[in-house]
Amino acid sequence: MFNDIDPYIYIVSITAIATVIYVWISYRVTSFRKRRVERIENLIKKDPETTSAIPTDVLSAKEERQERRDMVKGVKTRFTVIRRTLIISLGVVWSLAMMLPFVGQLPSTMISIIVAVSTAVVGIAARPLVENMISGIVISFSKQLRVGDTLIIDGQYGNVEDISITHTKIKIWDWKRYIIPNSRMLNKEFSNLTLNDSLLWAYVEFSVAYDTDIDMVREIAVDVASRSEHHNEQEDPQFWIRSMDKENIVCWVAAWADSPAEAWNLKSDICMRLIRAFKERGIATHMSQINLAKNNIWGDNTSHE
Repeated sequence: MFNDIDPYIYIVSITAIATVIYVWISYRVTSFRKRRVERIENLIKKDPETTSAIPTDVLSAKEERQERRDMVKGVKTRFTVIRRTLIISLGVVWSLAMMLPFVGQLPSTMISIIVAVSTAVVGIAARPLVENMISGIVISFSKQLRVGDTLIIDGQYGNVEDISITHTKIKIWDWKRYIIPNSRMLNKEFSNLTLNDSLLWAYVEFSVAYDTDIDMVREIAVDVASRSEHHNEQEDPQFWIRSMDKENIVCWVAAWADSPAEAWNLKSDICMRLIRAFKERGIATHMSQINLAKNNIWGDNTSHE
């Protein structure tokens, strides 16, 4: 096949193609890195609590600045590694392509040994690493998961602190780090609370007894949500009856917040205010009832409250 091709033209052509691909890779990776860094900087300007799973005053201003710098540095490092990985891969492919015209001159036994060894190394020994690296590159160029995003994943609420070439690190609400290999992360289902229309809908679910004045409950719930400093005032809070259970009326009160951190504060604030208001008004939030079997400690079939 290669006997009819001028070796000089072949080498120049392959080198030219590799050069074009190299320039394109460098441009695309640099462009993505710039956009990701700008996004994190904009998130930090909009919400200084971006680096925390929940708002906290534990860190000093210096430590918070260092965490933000680490987030930006992590993004730059990741795309630098991706760029080098892609360029090395391109170099390997280019080298193999340059060797193709001379493959026919090698003994078939040697070629078989080389192919077998390469397959064993890549397919067995390096499989986890290769899978995680490829997944890391895919995640890095995806908009579904980015550094600074707030997630609910595997029942954990947290903030994406770093995405390396092999794993994703999430700072969960209690400040522990949740490390997930990228090959698993790519196949996981999660809720991204940062992918919204600039506002986040925060709600609190609670129950009241059937003998409660539901109009009063609605008035109290809407009022306490409106009074919270974490409530975005573009729209008034909303109140719904979610369902009517056997013993309780299940209610919702919801309001808009500017960010996941503000939504966390808003929900906590609404709960605190509701508890105080219900205690002041004597409103029962649930019916507690214990039904005992025949062999109960009283020796009868009576239900006791």
